Amino acid sequence: MRQKIIIIGAGISGLSLAIFLKKAGIDCAVYENYPYKRIEGSSFRINKSGVHVMKELGIEEQIKKSSHSADRMRLLTTDNTEIASINLMQHSTFSKRSIYMQRSDLIEILMSQAKSSGVEIHYSKKLTSFSQDASSVTACFDDGHQEMGSLLVGADGLHSTVRNQMFPNHMLDYAKSWALYGIASSKDIDNEVVQNLMSGDELFYFTENANFLISKSHPTNELNLSWQSSGYQERKIPKEEFEFKNLDEIKSDLLQRYGEHGALSEIIKKSFNIIPKQIYCVDPIPSWSKGRVVVIGDSAHTINPNTGYGCSVALEDAMYLAKLLKKHHYTDALYYLEADRKDRINAIQNTLEIFDVSKGFDFSNGFDIGLFSGSTIDPNYKIDWED
Repeated sequence: MRQKIIIIGAGISGLSLAIFLKKAGIDCAVYENYPYKRIEGSSFRINKSGVHVMKELGIEEQIKKSSHSADRMRLLTTDNTEIASINLMQHSTFSKRSIYMQRSDLIEILMSQAKSSGVEIHYSKKLTSFSQDASSVTACFDDGHQEMGSLLVGADGLHSTVRNQMFPNHMLDYAKSWALYGIASSKDIDNEVVQNLMSGDELFYFTENANFLISKSHPTNELNLSWQSSGYQERKIPKEEFEFKNLDEIKSDLLQRYGEHGALSEIIKKSFNIIPKQIYCVDPIPSWSKGRVVVIGDSAHTINPNTGYGCSVALEDAMYLAKLLKKHHYTDALYYLEADRKDRINAIQNTLEIFDVSKGFDFSNGFDIGLFSGSTIDPNYKIDWED
């Protein structure tokens, strides 16, 4: 049969993969469980390896207009005492810089680019199972629809249906960490902290067993300040005490942790929305592929958001898989994908054993250089579409 790739999941890795496959002249279609709905609040850092992939996707100009790239990060205690000021050594070329942006903005840019590339995106299509033989793979959806293709790619995230059918015994484990994602408007807050953010700084607050990172995330939108707070929690928090709390209750908890007064408290109080998430990871699966089925991004190797690499890795996976499928038989492409990417994934995942920001820092007894340490991640890693 002719080559047709079935992609499950219209998130960052799924949409990026579809765009690259079209670029390579490979037919594909994307199937997403839910209809798209913009959610304000979720945001992330995208490292320069991910920004480079977005340049190769042809969306660099759109990303420039929807993101922020800070030149300096200031480390602070919750009473606004500066611990350190770090020059991020950003490059003058945009595609070689790290950026910060809202997830919904990136998804909408990718959706637009996918559609202009001729990618079919089918929403409200919930995958229930798949079957395969020597020549094809068939995806079955809950509405009775079946789709046959030459390859099925699970880009369906942490709770991947594709991965669960491939390896049903690999369950999600609580990663001893919680996270909150919030968004606010600089117009609502008038203090020195916001002035620093608008001038280009990122602010990283630390306390014992928790941290709070805030950055400008859009150059023109009214909701232009995005923040993340994460903390270490040995035992999973009951949903009634975390996910099920309303906005005011979450704000009250944050103010109790970080303080009722000062610049940081104003940002918390004026936040438009806050998204609570407890962090889960999946144990390493035996293989990223099985026959004509492969998983990428969080479906294959959960990247803890405390590493700051999740979005970049999803983009890298998508580009590299498409590049391999352009050059090789699918069996070789799937083999090389895992063989060539595993060391990088392991290096990123292992950073939490060295430096886990969810545990915060307690500077009440002063600064000790032992609080910080290095990692084995290659800072110059990138994938080029053309060799």
